[in-house]
Amino acid sequence: MRFVHIADIHFDTPFENLKGKDALREERKKEQTEAFDKVIEYVKNNKIETLFISGDIFEQERVKVETVKYIIAKLEEIKETKVFVAPGNHDPYVSNSPYKMFEWPENVHFFDGEVKKFEYDDIVIYGVGFDKFFVEESIIPDIKIDKTKINILVTHGTLNGGSKKYHDIKDIDLEKFDYCALRTYTYAKNRRVINYISG
Repeated sequence: MRFVHIADIHFDTPFENLKGKDALREERKKEQTEAFDKVIEYVKNNKIETLFISGDIFEQERVKVETVKYIIAKLEEIKETKVFVAPGNHDPYVSNSPYKMFEWPENVHFFDGEVKKFEYDDIVIYGVGFDKFFVEESIIPDIKIDKTKINILVTHGTLNGGSKKYHDIKDIDLEKFDYCALRTYTYAKNRRVINYISG
């Protein structure tokens, strides 16, 4: 399976560190859109089978309707690609989330606070998302994998961060998976943790 893994786009973030620098703020917003457009074009042009989005596509408290419609339209361009979204702490799967309030393409699958899994031939994709703004206890250790297949985890969390709010995940709990699509790191079966740049 060929896949692309992205995270932490943060559409409609206020860029507080650029307060008073409106031109730079607009430039950053433009860069976010350009980066997402490039991802979609790459997926489309290379016939990528699967796209993993490991949380924080947008800012739940600030996201605009036009932004949600833009994201949906871009994902509709890759209908042949399975898209798996694990909502993060900035875009949790809450009652008023755009994930619930809008109609999304059929190829887009969302993970909530419970473990879900999708099976495709010899591959199993497991996912857990934020269903509230803070996740204090990880359920990753409880996942039972199928050792006869390739096991992939998609989630938003902090790796060995010691955080009691942002889904702290321990690398020892990831060793059972062949690949982990996390928010700022990927974890591969060879037990190396590789820095992952999402933007």
